[in-house]
Amino acid sequence: MNDIKVFITSEGEATFVCPQCERSRTVAVAANAKLSRASRVRVKCPCGHHFPVTLERRRYFRKSVNLSGSFFQTVNGRHVDRGEMAVRDLSRTGLRIRLNENRPLQVGDTLLVEFHLDDRQHSLIRKESIVRRIDGFDLGTEFTAPEITDANTRAIGFYLAG
Repeated sequence: MNDIKVFITSEGEATFVCPQCERSRTVAVAANAKLSRASRVRVKCPCGHHFPVTLERRRYFRKSVNLSGSFFQTVNGRHVDRGEMAVRDLSRTGLRIRLNENRPLQVGDTLLVEFHLDDRQHSLIRKESIVRRIDGFDLGTEFTAPEITDANTRAIGFYLAG
């Protein structure tokens, strides 16, 4: 059975929903409220069912996707490398991408990512991002301009809300 992801609110609460009986319960999780990484816990529902949960603290919702795109590594505003990628998850402030081949990238490198959302308009997203995490072919990146006035940020916001 896969873990169920539960997000901790800014008030330090988490809502658990039992996959067996679908009963929900909101619990103060003050001990995990300052969580910096995901934490696994085992929950017991009043119906007697036990299930694993991954507690996460994120500022913004992250949506799993599978979108094709390209990236351009930039140094001092110049493109120095280019490659194909797949966007694996997306939030208002960043994304996780999987590269099609190994690249000599490092944490702190700047990428210009380009991909189309699978919304009705097939919105083109072009955003500069910074590599924050590298795990093999997977990269965690943070957008450099997450302001709501940015058209790309607005398109991502509407996409995540819909």
